[in-house]
Amino acid sequence: MDTSSQNIKEQEILLSIVETWKPSEYPEYRGFRCANCQQYKNEAWYHWVNFGNYRLPIHMCNDTCEKEFNNGTIKIDGSKRQTVDRDNFGNKYLFSQESLKRFKEIVALWPTYEEPKLKVYTCDNCGNDLDIDPIDGQRKGYHVWWKQNDGKTLIELHFHKDCGHKLGIYSKEEKS
Repeated sequence: MDTSSQNIKEQEILLSIVETWKPSEYPEYRGFRCANCQQYKNEAWYHWVNFGNYRLPIHMCNDTCEKEFNNGTIKIDGSKRQTVDRDNFGNKYLFSQESLKRFKEIVALWPTYEEPKLKVYTCDNCGNDLDIDPIDGQRKGYHVWWKQNDGKTLIELHFHKDCGHKLGIYSKEEKS
């Protein structure tokens, strides 16, 4: 298999994993999970998805899923596949013009492909490691889903609480 065929196959597998998620239109402040097994982790392998109307990093745990992904034995639960109403996605939570401008700047700097890297979770705004919650020991940040201007592509960004607040980002619970 040539390199481009290999990349397409990897993107298809990663997309199959992403399609098992239910993106939230509201920012969520929470810990990070492995993209596939959904176990909370403080570091993971970063893979980039730029396929099937998604653009985002997804994270695979070092314990199991990254190894299975690499050796072609990863199991994806297709029964969890979600359908996202892209026509209406993004209507429940409106971001400020400043936030949208910053989102576009961040995404413009993202690679279309990069070799996977094992690393801790970082803030897309400032680039620093996200904080560890002293109570539960989880690295946490805002998980923000945004629909790009093309009207179809969904993007997930991650922010420190302070960076998020500077952009007017709050969880549903914080807004209540």
